[in-house]
Amino acid sequence: MLSNEATPISEPPTLKIQRKSKKTLILVLYIIFVVLVSLGVNNYFIYKWFKDTRTKYEDTFLRIQAVEEENSRLISEKNTITYEYNMLKEQIKQITEQNEQMTALLEEIRIKNDELMEKNRQLEEQNKELVQDNIELQNTLKKAASVGIKPQSYTEFKGLSTRGSIERGQYLGKFLGTAYTPSASECGNNLGITNSGKPIIPGISIAVDKNYWPFGTVFYIKGLGYAVAMDTGSAIKGRNRFDFAVFDKNFAKQLGSSYWDVYLVKMGNGKVEDISL
Repeated sequence: MLSNEATPISEPPTLKIQRKSKKTLILVLYIIFVVLVSLGVNNYFIYKWFKDTRTKYEDTFLRIQAVEEENSRLISEKNTITYEYNMLKEQIKQITEQNEQMTALLEEIRIKNDELMEKNRQLEEQNKELVQDNIELQNTLKKAASVGIKPQSYTEFKGLSTRGSIERGQYLGKFLGTAYTPSASECGNNLGITNSGKPIIPGISIAVDKNYWPFGTVFYIKGLGYAVAMDTGSAIKGRNRFDFAVFDKNFAKQLGSSYWDVYLVKMGNGKVEDISL
């Protein structure tokens, strides 16, 4: 039976598949695009974070490096200070030991000084005794020199006063010494007046060469004691020569001609003034 209505023609299966595949492909491309955009945005943020992190890391690294350098410097200073401290500690130890040694040495010196002071005191006492013995011997000698024939004018020596020490003065050397009496046979008269114009003092007056020793010069003659230049003599010539005045000719002969150690106590001014020994 024939019919006027057209029967619809169905699409071929291949076309449907192609259409469906095209839609799917578009969808997939869209998804891929979205994913790629998402990945790009994400990578951008990741890059930015990485860059910031890297900058912070580099800054932190530089800070850590600076801290390490500062730490190394501080450690070096600490080692230097520790070394210097140990050196100072050793020096203080040495100084302490030296101080203890010095203290001990000072104590020894103090003890020795006390011993020396005690010995010095004893020597001073002995010296005083020797000085007194010397003075007494001089006085005895002066008195012995006063024994004998006396001239018309003379001064009697009263003796040396007690003193703490014998004032010898400057050593002059050895002098040739003799002894004389103020008798007419030796001096041409027995007036007893010396060339200085003063009366003779037995045991004190000596004749000298006044070209070297002016009158009034005080000597200390070891063995004879103090003497004063008051007279001259024709045989008394030269610097190292003197003649010792006594009253007894036998005493003068016993003294004889000898060399004596002579000291200069005081240089005279050509005048014999008040003699105080």
